[in-house]
Amino acid sequence: MSNVSPHFYAVILAGGGGTRLWPKSRKKHPKHLLNLLGKESMLQLTFKRISNIFPVDKIFLITLGDYASDVISQLPLLKKENLILEPVQKNTALAMGVAAAYVKNRDEKGTILNVAADQLIEDDKEFQNAVLLALETAKESDDIVAIGIRPTFPHTGLGYIRIGEQVDHGLVFKCRGFKEKPNITTAQSFLASGQYLWNANLYCWKVETIFQAMKAHSPKIYHAMEEIFQTIGKQDEPKVKENVYKEAENVQIDYAVSEKAKNLLVVPGDFGWSDIGDWKVVYDSNFKDKTGNVVVAPQGEFIGIDNKNCFFETKDKLVVGIGLENIVVVATNDAILICAKERTQDVKKAVEEIKLSKKDTYL
Repeated sequence: MSNVSPHFYAVILAGGGGTRLWPKSRKKHPKHLLNLLGKESMLQLTFKRISNIFPVDKIFLITLGDYASDVISQLPLLKKENLILEPVQKNTALAMGVAAAYVKNRDEKGTILNVAADQLIEDDKEFQNAVLLALETAKESDDIVAIGIRPTFPHTGLGYIRIGEQVDHGLVFKCRGFKEKPNITTAQSFLASGQYLWNANLYCWKVETIFQAMKAHSPKIYHAMEEIFQTIGKQDEPKVKENVYKEAENVQIDYAVSEKAKNLLVVPGDFGWSDIGDWKVVYDSNFKDKTGNVVVAPQGEFIGIDNKNCFFETKDKLVVGIGLENIVVVATNDAILICAKERTQDVKKAVEEIKLSKKDTYL
């Protein structure tokens, strides 16, 4: 950490969401606040990983105001002045842009790593190497630098980045474009070609670079950033932020900037990355018994007979599984999910049905 530039900053994006991890992930307690892989939440694991690279006073976190007390409780080392609260959620473009405004207010020469609070990374050393390479590349240029993940299987739930020729920054490549979430046949061709990386939304940029990129490609987000930047630390900051968010676009960073920008470079990452996006990924990332089952029952009870390759989680009730294979069962105090392991992406559809049925108490 001693070799890290004093102008390097990390921004942890701790938004809501996680509908594919219902019924455990809820509006009031989204997935990054949950213990999905052990005793610590995804947020705590992320903060610990980032604080091995950056001094704590260089780590910012942006989250919905409703989650502030939980974030403060889980991260006692986070500096209160580095906690940025959003009045409502308006997607990654605004969150990253507003965070850049706060870093710019602290240090106009700042270079930022943006990282989500809900991603699993197995090799911290390789992650650190990729981050520092991307940050150094962004600091020494006017480029946006993405860290893409070398794919290990044909994932249909992620976007992809196509890499081009290598440039003079070590293992850094030009970007040849972004591809939306593919079908399985296209994903298989991406994997076979060796030219595509998973898009993990791991972006590095100087504050001035992202301000100029927003100005050129997403002027409405740029004006929102500028308006908030001008009021940071002033008495009217909360009111201005509330008004800005009310009117701001709800758009992902890829649509706002990445897919339009020409000054984009890519650093391939190979550090055991997973987007903890559904219960199958949680299953894949947990310890399994000799028959391939994962059982999480910290406050409940489980009895299993002749089950194979299943995931069971129960919070406060007895769950009995008999003769099941490749099934996910998650029981909370008010809901039970029973799902084929290969259909866990469709849990989001079930949540949409709950919304349509106006059964909001289950959200």
